[in-house]
Amino acid sequence: MAKESLSEKLTKTLATLVTEQLCPNDKLPSERALSEQYHMSRNTVRAALNQLFLQGLIYRSPGKGTFVAEPLDDRADVAAAFSFTQQMGAMKRNPESKVVGLKQVPASPMVADHLRLNHGAAVYVLDRIRMADHRPMMAERSYLPAAVLPNLSKALLKDTPLYDLLEHHYGIHIATVDETFFADLMSAEYAQLLDVPPNSACLKIRRTAFTSAGNIIEYTMSAARADQFVYHVQHANH
Repeated sequence: MAKESLSEKLTKTLATLVTEQLCPNDKLPSERALSEQYHMSRNTVRAALNQLFLQGLIYRSPGKGTFVAEPLDDRADVAAAFSFTQQMGAMKRNPESKVVGLKQVPASPMVADHLRLNHGAAVYVLDRIRMADHRPMMAERSYLPAAVLPNLSKALLKDTPLYDLLEHHYGIHIATVDETFFADLMSAEYAQLLDVPPNSACLKIRRTAFTSAGNIIEYTMSAARADQFVYHVQHANH
């Protein structure tokens, strides 16, 4: 049996500290402090912290430090999320949506094809940050057909979730959604908005929402923080 390395020993020690002694979002000591505390080099400490990060036990916030991540069972399950607002409410967390931008533009060929519109048709581009308990969780860019959403504005979206607005203001009921998930790295733009390091792990989500009539009302691309979301699926063999 191969001898356990110093970084492996420290990884186990720090994993015990994180999972049994500290609470989610507690700040860890700095690399220098851990190096002095455990009498190991900073390279060894850095290697151990990298392992904890890859295991999803910690997360890093630029300029602030390293923190204990939420346990996997307490993270939002993106596979179960028909509505972010409803899901956060069910988890007893306070959901918020910050509208970063809203503009009307001609649809690019890619967006038009996704929304089943003519190329160049008017669409709204809605950029939002989704938060829970005042913490940024997800960055979203949604494309919406302007023809069926007259006078859509930031004011309308300020205090009303998008799906509630569609239902109660425009009389549009979303019947089904189709989603695709894939792992990716956080872009510099989204990393700044979500307060995570650039190129950190994230979960990308592509969502298409269909009305009761079968029309596409929304095409959204999202980047979710990897330390705040999991993807859970249950299979049955019949």
